[in-house]
Amino acid sequence: MIGQRGRRWARIALGVVAGGALALGFAAPAAAAPATGVAKSVPGSKVTLLLNGKPKPASALALKIDGKTLPAFCIDYHTNVAINGKYAEGTWDESQVKNLGKVQWVLTHGYPNADQAKLLAAAGATMPEKLDEAKRNNLLYFGTQTAVWHFSDGIELGDWVKDKGLLGKQQYDVVKKVHDYLVANATDQPEPKAELTVDPTNAKATVGEKAGPFTVKGPAGEITIKVTGGVAVDAEGKPVTATTNGGQFWLTAEEAGEVEATLSAKGSVSFGRVFLYTGGKAQKLILGGSTDETVTAKAAATFTAAPSSPTPTPTTPAETPSPSAPAESPAPSTSPASNGGDLPLTGSPIATAITAGLVLLAAGAVTVLVVRRRKVRFTA
Repeated sequence: MIGQRGRRWARIALGVVAGGALALGFAAPAAAAPATGVAKSVPGSKVTLLLNGKPKPASALALKIDGKTLPAFCIDYHTNVAINGKYAEGTWDESQVKNLGKVQWVLTHGYPNADQAKLLAAAGATMPEKLDEAKRNNLLYFGTQTAVWHFSDGIELGDWVKDKGLLGKQQYDVVKKVHDYLVANATDQPEPKAELTVDPTNAKATVGEKAGPFTVKGPAGEITIKVTGGVAVDAEGKPVTATTNGGQFWLTAEEAGEVEATLSAKGSVSFGRVFLYTGGKAQKLILGGSTDETVTAKAAATFTAAPSSPTPTPTTPAETPSPSAPAESPAPSTSPASNGGDLPLTGSPIATAITAGLVLLAAGAVTVLVVRRRKVRFTA
């Protein structure tokens, strides 16, 4: 049994553990709930296109998120969409849809995120005259949607064919040219994030050098950079004021001190975010537009003064002989000349060494004789 003292310490320990757990639970921030939306079909958007060799009708899609209707695209061609069904934000991995990196490029450079005039020019397409804005947008939407299907599902958009009940030829040509441009140029892009982060958040450098790189992850679209105390630059040292998801920048300063960068992006729920049906199996969607929420992040760098270079000590120049005083001629050598005149004079040192050796030999011989004579005299 546990004594009273033991029970008392047990109660104290239990109280400490419980209090610590409560404090930790209170301090830990709650994870942000995923965004949700309702799938909608865009009225008046139905077209018929030649997909994988067959005429197929299709309508534009949208997601209604927090009262705002944003374009959405199908990334699951062979599954029916749940119109008016609830969708929740997910990740690319959760969707298990292939080539979403290239789909992200298509969304960035297609409708509705690209400048329409620039998109048409890049695609070499001409918009038919007398089309209202809704119909113009619809053609750009399906040029983008068919490019998305190419990567997500391997669906091919065929050329216009007469008597197939397809969209009118001039309008169909716009869809086809936009599709071809987006497919031909797509490259892999990173998955957009709901939050905005910078890694690392702090760095150090010497004045005259670049601090960084700072890697940015966040929503799709432009991410602005505002700097105090210095300048943000790219890898080549050119000043920059914006970047994108997955981009990098460096900080520089002209004097020692702190430099701070504030980054901001619109659309914490941005285009390229995947939405999955919450009620079971239904078509998977990818958001084409972005919400208006602004997310921010900060990064800083500390710059120290560059070490000063030691001042070189001035040297006294060697005195130059006066031109009026001719240099004295060297005295003639008193050593005997060598055979060639150019070799070292080594005869005298060698003779001295030989003489010294002979003297040592003689001294050794005398010492031996003296020792032997003493030994004989002792034993006689």
